Amino acid sequence: MVDHAYAVIMAGGRGERFWPLSSKTVPKPFLPLFGTRTMIQETVERITRVIPRERLLIVLAQDHLPVAQAQLPEIPAHNFIVEPMGRDTAACIGLASLHIAQRDHHAAMVVLAADHTITGKEAFAATISSCLTFLASHDYIITIGIKPTRPETGYGYIELGDEIAGEAEQLFYRALRFTEKPDRLQAARYLSADNYCWNSGIFAWKNSTIQESIASYMPALWDGLMRINSSLGSREEAMVMKREFSHFERISIDYGVLEKSPAVAVVPASFGWDDIGTWTAFERVLGLDEYRNVSMGRHVGKDTSGCIIYSQDQLVATLGVKDLVIVQAEGKLLVCHKEKAPFLKEIVAMVEKGGA
Repeated sequence: MVDHAYAVIMAGGRGERFWPLSSKTVPKPFLPLFGTRTMIQETVERITRVIPRERLLIVLAQDHLPVAQAQLPEIPAHNFIVEPMGRDTAACIGLASLHIAQRDHHAAMVVLAADHTITGKEAFAATISSCLTFLASHDYIITIGIKPTRPETGYGYIELGDEIAGEAEQLFYRALRFTEKPDRLQAARYLSADNYCWNSGIFAWKNSTIQESIASYMPALWDGLMRINSSLGSREEAMVMKREFSHFERISIDYGVLEKSPAVAVVPASFGWDDIGTWTAFERVLGLDEYRNVSMGRHVGKDTSGCIIYSQDQLVATLGVKDLVIVQAEGKLLVCHKEKAPFLKEIVAMVEKGGA
């Protein structure tokens, strides 16, 4: 299936959880959080080890198109697919499948988020290649699983069933059950068990399979996609797309298809993965110093512990503080307790309304 493989990178998002560095026009995927390259540039570099750039599609919002094209000049202009509004991953993937079907009736699709951090590029490429080889002789929906390293309550978990025969170099398992965001006690049980994985949100399937699955399990979405499909390339395309998307339910492909399908396979990953959900992810990616701090940019501290400090272009000095997130970027300053980092969008909403 490699010669017929397409990659779809989902690059939506409003940039709330990494405010003030991120914004509506430049959200997380387009930021260089851990180096000189942005997260979407890193994602493109990883997947093009397996799938060429001419078969790589970027699905994004209109507001993000200029920055995406500036950061990814090697991607053909017609490979950027603009959603009229965000409707979660089921609509995003369904729309991408229409464009792929127009190009190749025998296509396979690999779906990636634009804002994940992955270590072990060779292992990642090998896993994706194994998925495509598997699809050549199996008709499954594949999700890549991550072995839990902590009792994480913010991720979805998959219970693994029996092994599926057919791949000597890479094991595939049937997905028995999906659990979304368990409580800490339940997450601890999953951590100690051998048959649970985090759901990474990295998928692979035949394009025909995901279309048939959407038609079976999400008929309202499929009907709308068919109306969009009839308009592609016409003068009515933008109008039809906006009309249909406005009626689509906000639902993920996980809820809409994977949790209903009896033919879901899980491949445990051999690479490192993090979805970089909030500022606290910096602790996992960059590691802690002797005082349990993470610091990027200019920082001077004394009696400072357990803090995450990010400075874009100013000196940040801390004295006698602990367990804080401190971010100086884009002419703004954020100070919050680490426990409140997942709720940052609440303060962003206040800022957008003009503050107090």
